[in-house]
Amino acid sequence: MQVSTSPMSLAAQRDGSSWPCAIAPIYSGEDGLSGGTRRMTYAKDPDSVPPLGHQADDQAGDALRRIARHATEPSKELLRERLVSRLPELAALDSVPQDARWHPEGDVLTHSLLAADAAAARWDAAPGPIDRREIVVLAALFHDVGKPATTRSDGDSVTSHGHAELGGEIVLRMGGRLGWPDRETTAIAALVRHHMAHVSVQGDPTRRAVGRLSRRLADAGTSLAEWSLVVAADGAARGSASTGSRAEPWLRIASSME
Repeated sequence: MQVSTSPMSLAAQRDGSSWPCAIAPIYSGEDGLSGGTRRMTYAKDPDSVPPLGHQADDQAGDALRRIARHATEPSKELLRERLVSRLPELAALDSVPQDARWHPEGDVLTHSLLAADAAAARWDAAPGPIDRREIVVLAALFHDVGKPATTRSDGDSVTSHGHAELGGEIVLRMGGRLGWPDRETTAIAALVRHHMAHVSVQGDPTRRAVGRLSRRLADAGTSLAEWSLVVAADGAARGSASTGSRAEPWLRIASSME
């Protein structure tokens, strides 16, 4: 495994980040042969991640919420307050590879920190209630939290099928451990779980697809508008491969359905 030398990854290393023993990344050849499909997995089940301790977990959870509400550049505050090294879910993202064709910016941690910054900038361009900013920024920060357990490398190709669904489950467990309000945790988890919904269709989505996604998000206490900000932040956090928001067709069709 090659360790990324991207600025964000190196910053995390200077911050003292290290792989928590319970989620140390391992590569295993599924076919037992050199050069076969290799998979990034947790050394142990994610449920076995050791808590920081009740008080420390609550402090980390409160710090994340404060940064998500107020920081202009959340990545800088996360590194300054050593939250990358304190939170197993963030530390696990460091050096997890991505396909360079779509993610020339570097590893998953780099991408996630850039996404949090992009989400904050987009929210601040048309600001709304501060508690909703918190949900959008945290969803952008943790949108790829399922990648360490799902990433597979086969030659030059790197995939992470199912990372969005797993990420939603991880956020639900993490939010409970960090003392986040249930309603907030549920909304963040839904945004993470559905952040890849737009890739399920070719071209414009159908009205039925838009309606189904809107209902699922609403049932979780969030909205298509907030989902679109997470999708836009994800697309913007790809360095030279940054894209426009692929959520726009969904918003346009949703508007025509009102």
